Amino acid sequence: MGALDKAAAFLGKGFSSFPQSGITWGSQVATGFDRLKVGFYIVWENPLFLTVLQDAKLATKEANDMISVSFSDHDDQTYNCHETGRKGGFGFHLSRADVHLFFSTRKDIKTPNLWVDIGSESCWSPGYRQVIAQVKALVESQGGNIFKNTVSEVHLCADWVGLDIEELPIDKYNFWVTRANKFNAYSNHRGLLGMTLAQDVGEFPGDQMTGIKFGIGDIMLRIYDKTAELKHSPAKQGVFASVWGLANYDDEKVTRVEYQLRRPVLVQMKVNSLSDLEEKKNSVWRYCTEEWTSLRCKEIDRENRHQDRAPLHPWWHEVTQINIDLSFEPVKREYPRACKDISVLMDLVGGCMLSVGTILECKVHDVEGVIAYSQTVIASKLRQMWDNIDKNGCREFELKMSKRWAEIWPMGYEPRPV
Repeated sequence: MGALDKAAAFLGKGFSSFPQSGITWGSQVATGFDRLKVGFYIVWENPLFLTVLQDAKLATKEANDMISVSFSDHDDQTYNCHETGRKGGFGFHLSRADVHLFFSTRKDIKTPNLWVDIGSESCWSPGYRQVIAQVKALVESQGGNIFKNTVSEVHLCADWVGLDIEELPIDKYNFWVTRANKFNAYSNHRGLLGMTLAQDVGEFPGDQMTGIKFGIGDIMLRIYDKTAELKHSPAKQGVFASVWGLANYDDEKVTRVEYQLRRPVLVQMKVNSLSDLEEKKNSVWRYCTEEWTSLRCKEIDRENRHQDRAPLHPWWHEVTQINIDLSFEPVKREYPRACKDISVLMDLVGGCMLSVGTILECKVHDVEGVIAYSQTVIASKLRQMWDNIDKNGCREFELKMSKRWAEIWPMGYEPRPV
């Protein structure tokens, strides 16, 4: 029996939910999906929507830039339309924040004609369920009937808030029982160490281990320092601080365990649709953490056929018991957050205004002069955009604001409740 056949047999045991044991490694655990790709099968009662997409795509080529397109009178269904689609016959590309929709004009109902890619930020805030609901609302409002969906990729993850990755022996390959045929270890000094299973990592004084990776392709495991990763993604920092219940994203060390599964493996696990995924996500997690990879307390004998008898590491026991999509207080998801960080943008503006002041020969101590010039320059530019009206009677300012709404807010225009 192959590895994937064993996976299907394991999932067939009927696990549906698992008790969440007391957390002893780290103070809190946040779990969920970190990326989700889904194909939808749609029958269009009215082809007008595809005509609108075609016209919008032609407009992007004329403008040599993406443009915003609204499909409702309330701006809650505004997306950015791109010049190009993606391979597989998906000629039209709409996006909002890190959610991407690819439409095809194919009439063959044997393959999806809408492919949705939900990125990390939107999976967590506002959440993949809300994003999927918005996509379905868009399709239905435009005369489309969704009769089937297939999951093509999902990332299941758990974040241990308060756990330093260096407390764990995860970079020691000989502590692992695994079906994977590739192992990589990362550090902040060495970068990526490409290892074969016959090689040993060794010790490098002064290096700080930041993560490992098992497998390649259709099933992979990554364990890494999430706080270190977020240092390079300012827009995500506020989202995850909220998810973890922290004032700042780096108030605590956070260790992430993340499994990436693509369609060939999901099919073997009998996870075809979103409903299958919802029903079996905990069983999938259990297979991944018990059958495909597991961390032991000490080195195992690779020649021993009974490697699974080696004692399980106590933290890995906690990993196996995780209930996906069950978050503890104070871990919570608040009102959807912007996919841009205002402090980063203000740093850019400040730097640009210093350059403007220098060009205008302000003295090095003349802060008031730079502020005055900056206010004048910004006000002039924004008024110029307001006064600039294209051949269709649209103001440049309004067009660009609409595009920014779709770039920054995962649910589009959604006023905060008063």
